[in-house]
Amino acid sequence: MSEKIETNEEKLEFIIKHLALSNSDIASKFGVSAGTVSKMKTPYNSTLKKAYLHAFENIYGIPYKIFEDKNINTKERIIEVLEQPKKRIKDDVFYENRELLEHLVGNWYAYFYPSNPFAEIYSIKTTIRKDGTVTDENGNHGRVYFGKMQSMIIKEAYNSKNLVSITFDNMQVAYGMFPFTLVSKRNHVNRKMCNFGFFADRELNLDIVKKILGDVEEVQLKMNCDFGERISEFIEIEG
Repeated sequence: MSEKIETNEEKLEFIIKHLALSNSDIASKFGVSAGTVSKMKTPYNSTLKKAYLHAFENIYGIPYKIFEDKNINTKERIIEVLEQPKKRIKDDVFYENRELLEHLVGNWYAYFYPSNPFAEIYSIKTTIRKDGTVTDENGNHGRVYFGKMQSMIIKEAYNSKNLVSITFDNMQVAYGMFPFTLVSKRNHVNRKMCNFGFFADRELNLDIVKKILGDVEEVQLKMNCDFGERISEFIEIEG
């Protein structure tokens, strides 16, 4: 009788060996440490989450159903599923991801530094609904768009009608706190600004937030007006 493999950690360990995948390659593509990859395969000290299993499907073509289906519990059966003809990967950049959306549904608090150096840290309550629509307490609204490894929230600013884009890594969502990159136009100024901040599924003390964000110079980039002027000057010269 074939040896049974029942836990997802044991299944993953067998698949990694069978496909000759290295911890360093997985760590590089997942953006985690090699130690974290090792823990994914350890039943009693595991960091294995659904988000990681979906990432293995997206990156290495390992069907998620291997981990979801309790009847796939032998080496022979796992190999059989691995060797089934793969469905053609769609060319679409964005696609449906119900599992990740389930993790995101609810209220989140976005923390980042404002453009005004004399203002307090921004703490913006943001609500994500089951249909993927997004609103925040400032009246801005938009939607979540899911990619294979990263996803985006794109909102329209209530007053200026400019777009605000927030990019984050899919695998970090499950922890209830994850970093993002926010690109928007500065208030009352026609110049862009990039902020690195983070979402939390609960309100945090601002002193703790400051420690997490660090110095504003390290997590914020404001577009210099000379940059746009140099582009205009080049266009005039070339024209």
